Amino acid sequence: MKDSNWSRCFLLLLSAAMPLLAAAGGPADTDSGLRLLARIPVPGMTGTWDHLAADARTGRLFANAQDIHSLKVFDLQSNRFIRTITGPFNRNQGAALLGNTGQLAISNGRSGTVTLLDSTTLEPPGKSVGIGLGADLMAYDAATKMLYVDHGGRDSNRGFGAVAIIDTARDELVADIPTDLRPAAMAIERSGARLFVCIPNANQVAVVDRPSRQITARFDLTNSKKPVSITFDEADKRLFVLTRTPAQLVVLDSDTGRTVTALPTVDEAEDVFYDAAHHRLYTTGLEGVVHCYRQLTPDHYELAARVPVKPHAGSSLLIPELNRFVVAVAQHGNEAPEIWVYETLP
Repeated sequence: MKDSNWSRCFLLLLSAAMPLLAAAGGPADTDSGLRLLARIPVPGMTGTWDHLAADARTGRLFANAQDIHSLKVFDLQSNRFIRTITGPFNRNQGAALLGNTGQLAISNGRSGTVTLLDSTTLEPPGKSVGIGLGADLMAYDAATKMLYVDHGGRDSNRGFGAVAIIDTARDELVADIPTDLRPAAMAIERSGARLFVCIPNANQVAVVDRPSRQITARFDLTNSKKPVSITFDEADKRLFVLTRTPAQLVVLDSDTGRTVTALPTVDEAEDVFYDAAHHRLYTTGLEGVVHCYRQLTPDHYELAARVPVKPHAGSSLLIPELNRFVVAVAQHGNEAPEIWVYETLP
């Protein structure tokens, strides 16, 4: 009887301590390659998160609180909330650090603008560049200082879709690459001239030649629909495309568009990242689970682990320079919003 009571007390104490252990950093999950370091509370946050960006040099994380038109800033060195920025945003969605210009770019879907803030001071209102309704995801070419921003879409009642090109040396719109239907996530080829653009309602990845600003090829996703996120293993010429119908991680040959393989992934997929240093992939979605994959060879992959987070934790970011993977957790029921910070491990 005494042993039974002791066991019951021990389990109750362990259960009470688990959240504290997780927040302080628990043991590494060797299958996933992730170790939870912190769960950062977010004051004054309601609604949903959208995309994230980070300044690896200063260790700051920028998170779009789109429903309250504000930007939340965190310190990933001390794992704490720093400040909230309001004023220049109107349903802010995309975020990109333009490191060699000293600017942070934030896209605003409702006003169809891109706000350019000084990345050190972050003082509003900053500069504003108009591009078109639905301004969302971005990709930055540091070599040319060109920022690519998706917007519009005949299928989303926002006019014809296009990828806007902003010259960040002059802070002005210089061109649009027409896509007709709404474009989505993009991936830049650093050693070449291509830009890969997801076109969800065409079930395609469009291939753009950046110098000519023309679509030169279209990779059809024959067995998967609604590509919403994309990342690139440039060394092995592999594109990783996240689709919603069905929920899959699709691996494409970046030269031919050939489907190499496809694996089941998280429901209501949002983000995918490739960790080149550790040969892993991470996907997140509204299901509230991180799917972790091992890259065995460029043609072979396996699901290594499913790491539970919380429902509606779709927005995430890999910061390879800091060995960090961050997941933004939205308010859900009585659960308060948080930023979950993981360390990426071999």
